[in-house]
Amino acid sequence: MEGFKKFEKKNIEKILLDNFIDLMPAFYEMESSFLSGIYKRYGDLEGGNIVIFFAKDLHLEILRKREINLNFSLSLDEFWNNHKNIIQKKKKIITIAKSTGLPRETTRRKILSLIKTKHIKKTEKNTVFWEPDSKSKDSYLKIIGEQINSLSKFIFQQSKFFSLNIPVSKIEKEIKNNYSFYWYHYLNTQLQYIKLWQVRFKDLEMLLIGLQTLIQSITCLKNSNRSKSFDSFLLSKMTKSTATFDVKNAGISATSISEVTGIPRANCIRKLEKYIKMKIIEKDPVTKRYNLIPNQMKSAPSHANPILDGIRNTINIFSEFSSILLKSLNKSR
Repeated sequence: MEGFKKFEKKNIEKILLDNFIDLMPAFYEMESSFLSGIYKRYGDLEGGNIVIFFAKDLHLEILRKREINLNFSLSLDEFWNNHKNIIQKKKKIITIAKSTGLPRETTRRKILSLIKTKHIKKTEKNTVFWEPDSKSKDSYLKIIGEQINSLSKFIFQQSKFFSLNIPVSKIEKEIKNNYSFYWYHYLNTQLQYIKLWQVRFKDLEMLLIGLQTLIQSITCLKNSNRSKSFDSFLLSKMTKSTATFDVKNAGISATSISEVTGIPRANCIRKLEKYIKMKIIEKDPVTKRYNLIPNQMKSAPSHANPILDGIRNTINIFSEFSSILLKSLNKSR
């Protein structure tokens, strides 16, 4: 039991905060890939978030098969057979809206659109559910494989601080062997994370666009060999006039953001201008590139700056999932 205590959520949270600049680039790259994939598959993040809700519910129903059969396989290899034999329960719109943070009418409208585009299905008894299309099996497995790899890299970076010495391949194997167990918890964590920013921004494109500037800035800081904690990140001055290090690589263009995320360039520019008004991002008048201003996050009033608490809450949310997986990895060594 003593060995398990070091993997408690509060300890992981502290490690992520104390080593923010070293550990969080892998997280933000993971989230950028995850959310960009959702945007490109479903056309918008709000609709994609609803699909995540139904996918999480499907994995929960598969997971419950263990209640009557301890030998029931939750693996990725068996997922295709498992999901075909699951009867998903009817969900109320108010329940979906509450889980996603979307207004009820928006939720209803998005569900109708997802049914029309066949991303989710509706039975004759009006039960709405999600299941991967059998024609898209190879595509689904490829996407999940990429997501598991990104997640495993993030967990691997954390595991080094606990001296676990577990390779990324073994973490991937653990997740794939118990796929529906981990994916239920992972999607539940993603729902909490996305809802957090939905409530703050009322616009999930702001989240995905903001991630791109954050990734660029943290990577630049990581390469500068400066202090690695979250507090030191907030003290970083990355504006051209007050930089504490070379910022020529810290910025990112609206075109690059559009290419990575799939969001139209005009939308990217419009949302970036909102960040500029919040005094969190600065635009270089010569290069037209955008870069984060971390030290402004700390000084801006909380009502005008939803970012600071949002980052702390993000770490809090994902520390719970990391705790679950790291405990399992430690036990299986």
